[in-house]
Amino acid sequence: MSKTVIVDRMPRFKSSAYNVLNDAIIEGAKDVLIKAKTKAPYKKGGLRSQSDTRQTRPLSQRISFWIEYARYQEFGGDGKKIVRNYSTPGTSKGYLKSSGDEVAASLRRTFKKHGLRARV
Repeated sequence: MSKTVIVDRMPRFKSSAYNVLNDAIIEGAKDVLIKAKTKAPYKKGGLRSQSDTRQTRPLSQRISFWIEYARYQEFGGDGKKIVRNYSTPGTSKGYLKSSGDEVAASLRRTFKKHGLRARV
């Protein structure tokens, strides 16, 4: 009589896939930050230099600009004043949102690239 043995490797695969997807999200957040820095208005460099990404919880990243006028520049004003002339040609409001939209469009490829590393 033969004996059948089932080896369940799903928990190891789940852990591996989780780590790989987390790496893909980290890469995406860094790509957004790089693109946003190139699109952010530049006068003395403060807005572009003081920014970072960090993990807020598993599979989640936060991109932050630490200059107090970053929000003002991102939204093109504060309701009272509207920014019309940006200090750098080619920059405008929504530098962070537009960068996020561009990276989100190519995120499927990033997940696929990292997903190939998931092993049992």
